Amino acid sequence: MNKSEKIREHFRKFPGSSVAMVAAKFQASKPMTYKLRTRVRNELEKEVSVQYEQARKLGFGFTPKEFVEVEINETVGADETINERAVDYGKFKDGAALMQGMKRLVADHAAIHDKTFADDQWEALEMILHKIGRIVNGNPDKVDSWVDIAGYATLVADRLQGNAR
Repeated sequence: MNKSEKIREHFRKFPGSSVAMVAAKFQASKPMTYKLRTRVRNELEKEVSVQYEQARKLGFGFTPKEFVEVEINETVGADETINERAVDYGKFKDGAALMQGMKRLVADHAAIHDKTFADDQWEALEMILHKIGRIVNGNPDKVDSWVDIAGYATLVADRLQGNAR
């Protein structure tokens, strides 16, 4: 079995796997891995279309997209998810120690200076610290972490400007 076949087989067994994790596992390029994942997902969508039609006839209220997502998500196991996260975010134990230490430091500093925050502000601060911990403990090139930091800050800024969402 060649590398492409192995990657396709992996995505058939674990359709929710991250491209980065699979590329690293099989020492493949990310563009090739994305392409293979797309092909496998398209194949899975075709395979479940028959199952969708049967479910629709039985009166289930899924849209085709929701039906495919349920099929894909139910096949991803906890071990696979944990292993994927370790590739992007480092070991959980190490990240947890870093994140909790940062959160305690910020909370202690706020208490010393008698600072109070709205719930959304405090939650955003904690989530931003969580994302910083993931960046420092894991892969600093994981763009989602950087985007999430900007998103949490934007939500608070928008609310302060009268545009809560």
